[in-house]
Amino acid sequence: MKDLDGQRIIDQSGLEFFKTASTFGALSEEAILFLLSKGKLQALDKGDQVFSSGESAGFFVVVLEGQLGYYREVQQGRLLMREVGFGEELGYVSMIGLLPRQGSACALRKSVILRVDTDLFYQLHLDLPSDFGILMLNLSRELARTICGINDRFVDVATHGIKKSPA
Repeated sequence: MKDLDGQRIIDQSGLEFFKTASTFGALSEEAILFLLSKGKLQALDKGDQVFSSGESAGFFVVVLEGQLGYYREVQQGRLLMREVGFGEELGYVSMIGLLPRQGSACALRKSVILRVDTDLFYQLHLDLPSDFGILMLNLSRELARTICGINDRFVDVATHGIKKSPA
């Protein structure tokens, strides 16, 4: 894991690139620059750990490049629950719920992430309240999509092997 310079990443990719990230959708340029310049940007190699199960959840991450995997520990080992790609977040639920991490996350391939800790999250709220509201909508929207995906998987597991009766 290597720390990166936010301004350098902005200069390399261009601000327009980051506007396409779902977590940043409809945020002002000022808010995106705020997050990228004040947040912690990190380059990850495949297998690098982002967080571990049981840890305190003082941050969430946004994938800026690459892909992360979210795992839960089960009796048989680790179970891959989600794959998270460009523009998506991971870790928000535990952070906002004040819960310890329920699972672990690591890079599935070379990746770049933005780490948004609770202090930065709060500072965005103070400095750019309208953008903070938009960010909350974006995070809520992503959470809703995740819940729908979990529900779909639950239905698949619950009905596996059960044949529908003819109408």
